[in-house]
Amino acid sequence: MYPCPCGFFSDTERDCTCSHQTVTRYQKRISGPMLDRIDIHIEVPRVDFEKLSDNRRGESSNDIRTKVETARQKQRERFAGLKNGR
Repeated sequence: MYPCPCGFFSDTERDCTCSHQTVTRYQKRISGPMLDRIDIHIEVPRVDFEKLSDNRRGESSNDIRTKVETARQKQRERFAGLKNGR
């Protein structure tokens, strides 16, 4: 959820154009019972466009598949002695 309608309430690089009343009204749009179900609230800082658009390649699908298969095999070994997963 954005902190305010313009999205720059706690931004370090751009100023928020919203009034305090507008920010308060915007944040109250989510009801109390809904907020009670959210356990963790963190602010995530802005990520520079250059970092997002970097041409570096991530891991290949085959490398990820190998890691997942290894993790699944370890889990099978860990639960091998249990009946019906209990």
